[in-house]
Amino acid sequence: MVRSPPLPLLLLLGRPLLGQPGQGADTWSRFARLPYPQDQLFLHDTFPDGFLWGAGSAAYQTEGGWRQGGKGPSVWDTFAHRPATPPGSAAPGPAGGDVASDSYNNLFRDTEGLRRLGVSHYRFSLAWARLLPNGTAPLNPAGLAHYRRLLGRLRELGIEPVVTLYHWDLPQGLQDAFGGWASPVLPQLFCDYAELCFRHFGGQVRYWLTMDNPYVVAWHGYGTGRLPPGVQGGPGLGYRAAHHLLQAHAKVWHLYNDHFRPTQRGKVSIALSSHWIKPQPIRYDGVNVFGYTVWSLLDGFEWHRGYSIRRGLFYVDFQSHDKKLMPKSSVLFYQKLIEKNGFPPLPENQPIEGIFPCGFAWGIVDSYIQVDTTPAQFLDSNVYVWDVHQTKKLIKVDGVFTSKRKRHCVDFAAIRLQISLLQEMHVTHFHFSLKWSLILPLGNLSLINHTLVHYYQCFASELLRVNITPVVALWQPMTENQELPVSLAKYGAWENPETVQAFVEYAKFCFTSLGDHVKFWITMNEPSVKNLTYTAGHNLLKAHAKAWHLYDKEFRRSQKGKISIALQADWVEPACPFSRNDQQVADRILEFDIGWLAEPIFGNGDYPQVMRAWLHQRNSVDLYNFHLPYFSEDEKKLIQGSFDFFALSHYTTTLVGWEKEDALKYDHYLEVQMINDITWLHSPSRAAVVPWGLRKLLKWVKAKYGDVPIYVMANGIDDDQNMVHDKLRVYYIQNYINEALKAYTLDNVNLQGYFVYSFNDKTAPKYGLYSYIANQYEPKPSMKHYREIIDNNGFPGPETPELICPEEIASCPECHFFRTRKSLLAFISFIFVAFIVTIFFITYYSKRVERRYK
Repeated sequence: MVRSPPLPLLLLLGRPLLGQPGQGADTWSRFARLPYPQDQLFLHDTFPDGFLWGAGSAAYQTEGGWRQGGKGPSVWDTFAHRPATPPGSAAPGPAGGDVASDSYNNLFRDTEGLRRLGVSHYRFSLAWARLLPNGTAPLNPAGLAHYRRLLGRLRELGIEPVVTLYHWDLPQGLQDAFGGWASPVLPQLFCDYAELCFRHFGGQVRYWLTMDNPYVVAWHGYGTGRLPPGVQGGPGLGYRAAHHLLQAHAKVWHLYNDHFRPTQRGKVSIALSSHWIKPQPIRYDGVNVFGYTVWSLLDGFEWHRGYSIRRGLFYVDFQSHDKKLMPKSSVLFYQKLIEKNGFPPLPENQPIEGIFPCGFAWGIVDSYIQVDTTPAQFLDSNVYVWDVHQTKKLIKVDGVFTSKRKRHCVDFAAIRLQISLLQEMHVTHFHFSLKWSLILPLGNLSLINHTLVHYYQCFASELLRVNITPVVALWQPMTENQELPVSLAKYGAWENPETVQAFVEYAKFCFTSLGDHVKFWITMNEPSVKNLTYTAGHNLLKAHAKAWHLYDKEFRRSQKGKISIALQADWVEPACPFSRNDQQVADRILEFDIGWLAEPIFGNGDYPQVMRAWLHQRNSVDLYNFHLPYFSEDEKKLIQGSFDFFALSHYTTTLVGWEKEDALKYDHYLEVQMINDITWLHSPSRAAVVPWGLRKLLKWVKAKYGDVPIYVMANGIDDDQNMVHDKLRVYYIQNYINEALKAYTLDNVNLQGYFVYSFNDKTAPKYGLYSYIANQYEPKPSMKHYREIIDNNGFPGPETPELICPEEIASCPECHFFRTRKSLLAFISFIFVAFIVTIFFITYYSKRVERRYK
């Protein structure tokens, strides 16, 4: 693929490239010492004093005026005027660079843009054919005057010019007469042209670039023919053109060094394709980077892609007569970047020391616990004898039975294993969801899975026995049927108002069956707004509110629990924090993603006004037919305030902007451009790791809904299961919890708990703190790191005051001992009785055998 000049261009003007064999190993060893994922992090630091900040443009891309002021044709003029459109070009606008951004007639406009940016230098190219219309003498006075005016204006503004002699636009006369860069005469002709420029402009120019990216000129101009002059000469001609281009550069460099440097004291080099830079090469590797140029200053003709893309900091309306510039969000961002001379460390990005309050909930999430209702062998009432002499097997004794007993929680062996793993983690809370579709398969109380309900009862009671609080969600959408009973899923799911009452009946059954053990309820866990229609969301909110009021009126007094809804809440960050348009887009997405379900419950009882206004505008303009339903006044009163706390799941942060750049990542409905920030860490699934997004989200919730108690009900990241150590997750947990601590200590957010997602890889592959291989659970480093944070209740430092938390005192320790261990005592008693019975029957049969053989 042919590429135009890269976004940034590295300036290495006159700086010697020094290096000895073996020095590269030392450079790479510095990277080796940086631990993962810190070696992938964006470095917050500033550039050296005097660092050059600039913007650039190319003559053919922006000047236009192709027949003005005596300019001669270039190979690009000829190429663009051919009947066939350049390959890959879909160009709405003027053909080629005939007019482009019309910079030739708008010199003051362009330099005002530079002044607004606050750049220290401006890189632009001279059009060879504007100065020498045929490529050789005579000189064109109008072209000379134009560039003198530009240099004079830059001098008035205190902006350093960086001038490129040749940016791909070879005069057509030289191509016709000599065959262009395929000819060995071109290096000397280029040297003559350069001498003219040094002589006329050298007093005002200290930085010169001979040519830009000669690879493109040689390979695609003379090899593939994809770019001007369009010669399909194959590799041989391409290499010959490259050879001549390098000779031309060298001749010009020596010309300047020998004849002009002593008086003009400038520097000359060549511009090659480069990559986006940060302070890392300077700080870590000792690379002598001293300038950065954004490409480009304004929108223009983008070579083979015509006007189908825009690379400028300033927007150009190509259809207008005066081609006014309009600043994009990137202008505001670049202004601040130049002012700060890079990315200085921000106090809010530094970790803090401190601890969370007494009673802070440290939790772990398992979307659905592993239900294994296989009964233990000890429920068998038959009596067996071990035939130790012959078959070596157990032989059932006919007609002899032990007394039957009720099932006990100890009979579920699977529960014991899961509880032991949770104890190993030191968590105080465990969050899981019930399966509505399995508890009530028909969607009503006509058929109840009592075995499953008993399993849940046992699991919750066993959690309490080891001082782990069960946090139970009534419903969480996961599978194709959204974990709804088939009868409900089949007839409209949440679109059907009857599902509301079915959920309330189901909730009442769960409160009745499990309420003695569960004091922390979630009605709906992470309902996905991406998969909900407005009608479904409307019914879901009513179902939640009715379940909340049911618990409040009929169960709260006796069970003394609390209940709310848990919403997924990822943060949305404007691409340019200084752009009002980008901020409005971010605010809109937050209201649609979070406010849609949160505002009726935690706010004013109705949907966000931003949503209603936006949908009204879209429906009137674009023939959409999406309308938010309306609540009656009674429904508003029912829904508003139906919460005991604000529970949210947070995983990542999304960057958004208002300008459409990538159609594949553009949401036309909400008019938002999703943007990928390459400076952010990313997981294997490409989820962005942005810890400060959690703090911003928590502050946003507090600002909108007041001092409500908040629980981060799920927070986690995927990892590469082929790696032994989940270092990214360790980094993720460390920094997200630290941001949660900032929200609590610095922003006074009423944060009550934090839960990591997820418990193990068996139920949540790639997300678990325990791996699951060959029926074995193994703790990952992230589990041990999370346990350490729990044990410390945060991040205490030398100056952190000791927190003394009151412990719960049992009114009857002895009673508590026997009460919590009665299942174990019953199990031991059963084993003892079985042992006595077995000994009795062995003795009995042994005597019968002895009598038989006497």
